[in-house]
Amino acid sequence: VGELLKMEGLIDLCIPRGGESLIRQVLHGLAFYRDEFATRPRVCWLPDVFGYPASLPAILKGCGVPYFMTCKLHWQSTNPFPHHLFWWEGLDGSQILAHIPKLQRYYNGTATPEELRVAWDNFNQKVAYDEVMLPFGYGDGGGGVTEEMLQYAVRQRAFPGLPASRIAGGEDYFDRVMEESPALPTWQGELYLETHRGTYTTQSRAKRANRKSELLLREAELFGSWANMAGGRVDMGPLGEAWRQVLLQQFHDILPGSSIGQVYVDAMADYDRAQHVAQQVRLQSANWLAGQHAPEGSLAVLNSLHWTRSDPVEATIPDPDGPFHLQDAQGRSCRVQVISRGDGQARIAFEPFQVPGTGLEAFTIRPGDPDLPNGLHAWERGLENAFFRLELNDEGEIVRLLDKRFGREVVDPEQPAHLWQLFQDGPEREAAWNVHDTFDKRQYPFEEPAQISVLESGPVRATLRIQRPYRNSFMSVDVRVYQRTPRIDFVADVDWQERQTMLKIAFPIQARAPEATCEIQFGAVQRPTHRNTSWDQQKFEVCAHHWVDLSEGGYGVSLLNEGRYGHDIKGNMLRLTALRGPEYPDPEADLGMHHFAYALWPHQGDWRQGETVRRGWEFNAPLLAVMSPGAGRQGVAHLMTVQGEGLVVSALKPAEDGQGYILRCYEAQGSRGQGQITFARPPKQVIETNLVEEDEGEVALADSGFSFAYAPFAIRTFRVIW
Repeated sequence: VGELLKMEGLIDLCIPRGGESLIRQVLHGLAFYRDEFATRPRVCWLPDVFGYPASLPAILKGCGVPYFMTCKLHWQSTNPFPHHLFWWEGLDGSQILAHIPKLQRYYNGTATPEELRVAWDNFNQKVAYDEVMLPFGYGDGGGGVTEEMLQYAVRQRAFPGLPASRIAGGEDYFDRVMEESPALPTWQGELYLETHRGTYTTQSRAKRANRKSELLLREAELFGSWANMAGGRVDMGPLGEAWRQVLLQQFHDILPGSSIGQVYVDAMADYDRAQHVAQQVRLQSANWLAGQHAPEGSLAVLNSLHWTRSDPVEATIPDPDGPFHLQDAQGRSCRVQVISRGDGQARIAFEPFQVPGTGLEAFTIRPGDPDLPNGLHAWERGLENAFFRLELNDEGEIVRLLDKRFGREVVDPEQPAHLWQLFQDGPEREAAWNVHDTFDKRQYPFEEPAQISVLESGPVRATLRIQRPYRNSFMSVDVRVYQRTPRIDFVADVDWQERQTMLKIAFPIQARAPEATCEIQFGAVQRPTHRNTSWDQQKFEVCAHHWVDLSEGGYGVSLLNEGRYGHDIKGNMLRLTALRGPEYPDPEADLGMHHFAYALWPHQGDWRQGETVRRGWEFNAPLLAVMSPGAGRQGVAHLMTVQGEGLVVSALKPAEDGQGYILRCYEAQGSRGQGQITFARPPKQVIETNLVEEDEGEVALADSGFSFAYAPFAIRTFRVIW
């Protein structure tokens, strides 16, 4: 029995969105339906989206949306998706009911006899359940139906030779399945789409702006909430419109990079407006907090993450004219490296010792350079600190990377690392959408030699600059190591003028494992490093968020990024897709200047023991430094402490209904345990909510906070009232 439906969408999602953005999309979508139609949808209707993360079932179920529909998984290039009606199980074990009908015209059904027959004939679960959906209407043009379509639908209800049919809504279909409770298969993990992999990278400026916007809004909400809880008067109202601007740019086809050029002119202007609002609210909040807790004229360093941090900070301070250093609240001296000076200001870098989690610490500017050892060394073909010795060849490639902590050679001795590789990318009719598994058979060599120079040599960081042209493009990357931070950073600036060319950055490392780990929204997934089966072979380009990791027993390497999503991992090769040059639908896609950064995090143990999740967050959300405008005396302050292995606080924001603040955290490592959140200022009440802030039950308070049990990759949300 076929079912005929008018399309009734809820939201549109794609893989590069952050987890918090996915929740905000549902939050705003539900509010729209509530305000406009006095109803609450229960179907996530996504006919045409380019893959679905393994965390989406947890997000949807946590938002009270138990049903999911798409057509896109039948666009597989090689492996037909086996299920059409099934339970989709996410990372945390959450299950939602999913329907992926295999239709003749996908999301553009017209309800003709032929399409009705095709829908029924292709339905794999007909033995378990005797209905399949056939959505009809102009799916690529708003979803509207025509009089002719409706006439077809009426005539075919019981037409001889055709499957019997009825006209109903999407929720009705899913509700009937639930009522009949058929024996359906279960699919666990991501729904990987075997096409349109180029959308992880195309229009990369917009993708980086999306990442930066999400993180700025997160910090503006967290610091603004902290300030207002403590008696400040920060106006956080403008953040609502800023979020809406960012969510709008996540629309299909904007964020995937598959729109015309004018769209990205508008999108970047909208990102700029949203970021400006977020930066203003964040700065106002940070200044108020600094004024309350840091002495006037001191440098306050704020940490938006809930663990203690000591990673590098960049700041702008009044130029003290002469040697100087910073002294933290415990009286410890931090050496300072001056990056630039001018107009009475100094741009500096330093490494603090222990900035408290979701807190701040004051640093006093002191004259004189303390007599502290400089363990940094830089020469034209190498860098060395207490952790690593890094050696380059004449092309600027890493031929040796020694991890001195563990006596471990990180780089494959048979092949250099940090390879900037150029591949032919096309020709392709759907150029913005697609890359092909044959790309690495068509590599272009650099024709001009690299120019390598020492840019910085301490005392906080040492940097080599590698520059080289390619045709009409020019590429520059700074390779950087630190005095006390065991991370290797790469900061790139590229003037990109290539068409039908793809730039990848490759790190062959000495580690062997059948699977690599890739961060996704609210968790991580394992993907094959081999190409054994046709399913493995099709994952030649995958999406990841802050990091990918390859670890063998006892040791591994994570490749971090702060604005790129496309990767491939094969054998011992970690590779980041940096830029593409598609010519359709935007002939000028990605032409011009690009700034982006990535990093290596070598570690002992696997990605869990190596704390890769935290390092990825730190790389994307650096410590914030502001000059204190007030006369605070404490020097150190914190909002809350969080205990629980693997927990990450993803949001702290004012509740949508004005009742308290919403605190969201997730378990990031696949572990189970007991969490404890303790506030510096005791709350009056804590209520657990679902992900869209609908109350579920009060939580017992104890010791200025509350505890809760958490499971692997679980997402938990609480309303906190002071």
